[in-house]
Amino acid sequence: MTYLREVTASRAPRADGLRLPARSVVHARTLVSWPCRSAVFGPLMDRAKGEWAEVAGAIARFEPVTVLARPDDADEAQARCGDAVDVLAVPMNDSWIRDNGPIFVADAGGRVAAVHFGFDGWDREFEPFDLDAAVPRHIAEAWGVRRYEAPFVLEGGAFNTDGEGTILTTEQCLLYRRNYGLTRRQNEELLRDYLGIEKVIWLPYGLVEDSGHLTTNGHVDDVAQFVAPGVVLAQTCGEDNPNFSRLQANLEVLHAATDARGRPLEVVEMPLLPYVEGVGAGLDGVTGPGADHLMPAPYVNLVFVNGGVLLPRLGTEGEEAAYERIASLFPDREVVGLPVEMSAFGGGGLGCITQQVPAGEFLT
Repeated sequence: MTYLREVTASRAPRADGLRLPARSVVHARTLVSWPCRSAVFGPLMDRAKGEWAEVAGAIARFEPVTVLARPDDADEAQARCGDAVDVLAVPMNDSWIRDNGPIFVADAGGRVAAVHFGFDGWDREFEPFDLDAAVPRHIAEAWGVRRYEAPFVLEGGAFNTDGEGTILTTEQCLLYRRNYGLTRRQNEELLRDYLGIEKVIWLPYGLVEDSGHLTTNGHVDDVAQFVAPGVVLAQTCGEDNPNFSRLQANLEVLHAATDARGRPLEVVEMPLLPYVEGVGAGLDGVTGPGADHLMPAPYVNLVFVNGGVLLPRLGTEGEEAAYERIASLFPDREVVGLPVEMSAFGGGGLGCITQQVPAGEFLT
């Protein structure tokens, strides 16, 4: 038995000539979801909202921003983010738009449509999730964009692409904690149909901190990301870090892999894996993953905006060198550091609280 859901029969995006573009393409705008799950942040909620507002404001320097907020929170979100952003009132359970929001695909003419994947609260780690599961429908209706409904669960943080037919994902997440009963081949067939891709590169692991209760269980955006066709930024760490063997296993796969066009991958290692410290210590009423242990804030979980790249800003030793390494990959983009203490505390990062909308005319 699988967790495939029933959807209205329709053609899949691939059959209509649509495919998943890279995160780095020109954007029409970026989506950000306003913090709202009090059980996660508790007395830290105001601090979380401040962090989200700073991120939204920074993105607005580069491109339009739409902040999604619960109807009761819409006025507050507008006031705290300012006139530089638009606010769209949408019922929500949580604030991780990368995972529960629509995934946008485009055709050869640059026309854009939305794919609505199933969402189950990261394998029911966070409940309720019914409102989050309906967010793509609300956005599609508000914008009048064509919406394809996929019959399986998939979060945006579980994969990324080169934009040329290859995606990265992890076995830990898609094979073992999602869509139970689906084989590797069945997963690949569904990904081809609904993302229009040609090849899946399966990394074994996500981070050890992203394993178990109240986690996404192996999202790839904390361990590897395509930064250009054929080029992957891969997280590594020292031997004293519990992630060492996991990340070395991922590296072995990347060095042996080829992309959809048959090219060997260029692998750029990011050896610094920083952690957020001192958030939530001794506080009552917080249940975020960071309440129990230090949370990582990987630089590979970066965000592309038009003309820029957004990175975690922690002020840790070695951060300047990490920025320089990433800046060398993007000579035509401005590198901007932003706070991630609260998103990391909640189990995510910059890439998790944002979702890009590719530029182009919407298909209807």
